Amino acid sequence: MKKNRKPNQKKLTAVFVFAVMIIAGALLLFEYNYCPVDVIIDPGHGGSDVGAEYNGRYEKDDNLDISLKVCEILKDNGIKAALTRKEDKFISLENRCRIANFRKAKAFVALHRNSADNARGVEIWISGNASDEESALANEIMNSLSQAGISLDRGVKKGYAQGDGDYYINKHTKMSSCLVELGFINNENDNELFDKNIDSYAEAIAGAVIKYLEKNNG
Repeated sequence: MKKNRKPNQKKLTAVFVFAVMIIAGALLLFEYNYCPVDVIIDPGHGGSDVGAEYNGRYEKDDNLDISLKVCEILKDNGIKAALTRKEDKFISLENRCRIANFRKAKAFVALHRNSADNARGVEIWISGNASDEESALANEIMNSLSQAGISLDRGVKKGYAQGDGDYYINKHTKMSSCLVELGFINNENDNELFDKNIDSYAEAIAGAVIKYLEKNNG
């Protein structure tokens, strides 16, 4: 008499995980549509992930406020633009990159606020092995912001501020990408400038993205 063979638990687990990944990917596509776009604007952090904090001010809120403005300006100028989040919602880094890659964006711009003691100004991060096009995107944005009332141009930097490697979004997106740190949230002057010039900052970022697209994706 043959004994009933028990199913291989590891295989069942692997199949289950694979199925969950497929379903998650399908839901993501359903939510964000597969329609290609020119640029993805990524408001850093969101939901339970507040980012940097200073005197009750949360980075996630500043990031979303300016991202909404940038996206609106881009659309008003005929650019197909989309956001990774439109509200105070947590989106994983994996899904931010997945959204951009699914939608075949030509550029990905993550907007953040910085935090460090005795520091001020704006800096932009790209991958350590950034292409010429990726460097061009970051430099366009930095040059444009430098004329929009920032406290200090800290330059375009490669790699990761806290060690080796790259920021996740720069490593895992398939298009030119950069992470823009729009001043230090624990610097009163940078906060004053951000609040006063938010519209100018948004115009500067959007204008730089438009110039980049015209030059590199014409």
